[in-house]
Amino acid sequence: MSVPAPPRFADDDAYERSLADAAFWEPYARAALRLAGLPDEGEVRTHVPTTHVAALVGDAYLVKLHYEEWFGEDCFQTEREAYRLLAAADLPIPELLAEGALYDEGWRWPFLVMTAMRGRSLREIGPAATPADRERVARWLGATLRRLHEVPIRDGERLSFEIYADLIQTRRQRCHRDHAVWASLPPHLLEQVRDYVWRARDLIDPERVRPALLHGDLHDGNVFVEGQPGALTPTGIVDLNEAAEGDPHYDLVAVHVQTLGADKRLLRAFLDGYDWDEPGRDWARRMMAFTLVHDHDMIRPLAERHALAGFASLDELAVALWDLDAPGMP
Repeated sequence: MSVPAPPRFADDDAYERSLADAAFWEPYARAALRLAGLPDEGEVRTHVPTTHVAALVGDAYLVKLHYEEWFGEDCFQTEREAYRLLAAADLPIPELLAEGALYDEGWRWPFLVMTAMRGRSLREIGPAATPADRERVARWLGATLRRLHEVPIRDGERLSFEIYADLIQTRRQRCHRDHAVWASLPPHLLEQVRDYVWRARDLIDPERVRPALLHGDLHDGNVFVEGQPGALTPTGIVDLNEAAEGDPHYDLVAVHVQTLGADKRLLRAFLDGYDWDEPGRDWARRMMAFTLVHDHDMIRPLAERHALAGFASLDELAVALWDLDAPGMP
């Protein structure tokens, strides 16, 4: 069976630019389907944003190809394990149909083939989604995420609390350095990051909060809807290559900051849909710490929409971002 020569990139930037190039990835996506014994007919489109190649083939299949330099093996193993765990769960997620690799030597380019999700991502809809659409999605997403968090976790190599705890501990240690590189925080807030995060010693506490199966990166590009603005209906969530077993609060960061646009009205609708317990008095502080230690820069989406320089401290920002009884982001 003919498979094109392995893709080569000058650097990570070149790879990242390629992710939106459907023509470049078309022969590889079709080759993966043929290796899986599945038909490869239909237009090939790439789904972005994504870390690894996500190619839609027709309306039936999504092919995920994992790039070596961006923790490709870890992401492949994690996503495969998550879909296997969820195979019997009644959740609106793709069905894993096949797995394999394009090559036997060198970087093998492991792949997963899944059913395609109906509709478009909420990010594709953008500002055309009405306030009523967004509240409807927020409530549905809360109920859906609760069902995900309630799925029993079997012992596995990739989905373990130890891996999550190591991630959070590493992020606490690297947090100030990474935010300095990301440069999303104003300098006077950046100066406070190290102490703020180091005081948050309760981010890894399985006795306080029962560990759950996490999505890991539930931004608006991973939430799908169908229909026209004004009558959008949620269809599902995708992309489990950052799934983990950890504190459910971690999942709320990407949901609130990226999917809900840091809108507290929508956050309340989400929490109502989830049937989340009433947040305690240290909710805002703890959620701000999770925001800072998240594996992705969760400050940049805020900085693009709000003037963060007006906050004198991270505590003030925490109240504006997370305290449901206080005014929201200006």
